[in-house]
Amino acid sequence: MADIYLPTLHDGQLKVWSDSWDGQLHAVRCGRRWGKTFMLSSAAVTYATAPFKRPGMDIELGGRVGIFTAEYRQYQEIYDKLEEILLPLKKSFSRQEKRLLLKNGGKIDFWVTNDNKLAGRGREYEIILIDEAAFTKSPEMLREIWPKSIKPTLLTTKGRAYVFSTPDGVDEENFFYAICHDKNLGFIEHHAPTSSNPFVPPEELEKEKANNDPRVFRQEFLAEFVDWSAASLFDVRKWFEGENQDQPVDYPEMCQAVFAVMDTAVKGGSEHDGTAVVYYAVDTRPGIQRLTILDWDVVQIDGALLETWMPSVFDRLNELSGQCVAINGSLGVFIEDASMGSILLQKGESLGWPVNKIESALTSKGKDERAIMASGYHYRGLAKISRHAYEKTAVFKGETANHLHKQVSRFHLADKKAHKRADDLLDDYTYGLIIAFGSGDAI
Repeated sequence: MADIYLPTLHDGQLKVWSDSWDGQLHAVRCGRRWGKTFMLSSAAVTYATAPFKRPGMDIELGGRVGIFTAEYRQYQEIYDKLEEILLPLKKSFSRQEKRLLLKNGGKIDFWVTNDNKLAGRGREYEIILIDEAAFTKSPEMLREIWPKSIKPTLLTTKGRAYVFSTPDGVDEENFFYAICHDKNLGFIEHHAPTSSNPFVPPEELEKEKANNDPRVFRQEFLAEFVDWSAASLFDVRKWFEGENQDQPVDYPEMCQAVFAVMDTAVKGGSEHDGTAVVYYAVDTRPGIQRLTILDWDVVQIDGALLETWMPSVFDRLNELSGQCVAINGSLGVFIEDASMGSILLQKGESLGWPVNKIESALTSKGKDERAIMASGYHYRGLAKISRHAYEKTAVFKGETANHLHKQVSRFHLADKKAHKRADDLLDDYTYGLIIAFGSGDAI
């Protein structure tokens, strides 16, 4: 048998592991940087390499492991880690089939739940591992996928389940919230805040506490369930200056550069998002960090006509570059590489347009996750709104309003009605903050 090596679990992880031996179903409520993905990987390797008797067979084979994630991107990191660790035992590895088969008979299957209500159905596992459970679909995961497809995979094996996640608001129909609060579901809850990871320096945790909205810190690092229904994530008073924090700012007399972020719609109709663009001036020099919202626009326009509309965006950027004396000029327009955005990026490349692809590592994250990444910069008051952008109104979906202010000020995390609301300008705002200041010291 080949030797398989795993780094040692830290004390916080060992405590969860030792406290869970007496139960079958476990919910691990953990903070950011606690190491849930590593613990999940460690559990998968432990079971896949351990001998288990199969019903009706006299031989012992490696354990069968089912790993479930909400989205495709979430299982990729786990797959890569396990592929590397288990290489000496490789029989057949297939990323396309989402499966690792081992020489000892062990098997690890990967399932994505958000597009497959039958995930795991018909399989048998010695252990189930669910990652980022708070971000699975509600109420489908709680009412259908878990009870009808996933849980029955443990019936004949009397196997165990570990469900890992950082909380995501208060919602009785959310699977992770429910298994942590409804004891009738049979889960033992383990609370693992970021501080229980001894490798996280306490002073760094204090920095996060100082630089983030207290609610974000409670949810993301203390691993508490926070009710987001009462107040918006973004307090727009942070945009203003003055004694009463109610005054928009003037255009900067000088800045490092200007840029724009665009969110594109796929099709028209009042029920769909529009195409939105937000223009910024950025300065990231020490002591004068600032992102100024210079202007914004939102339109409902057929995809075929976007190509003729784009030059007006570049013209506006060049105009703002001159007004704000941008040292490095215009950085161009940042666009999601998806749907109509992909077409515009390809067209821009062929025509020499100043367009930039927003990195897939950022676009693949959910709206709530991006908002949390951006929230620290907003909370610290690094973004300000110009008088022009604040006083501007536009007609969109039959309503005349400052749609940027409206969308940002009304955004709530874990909002069940989010899919019914326009959020194109909100996306532009969160992207703008992360592009300007980076994701390095964001969560």
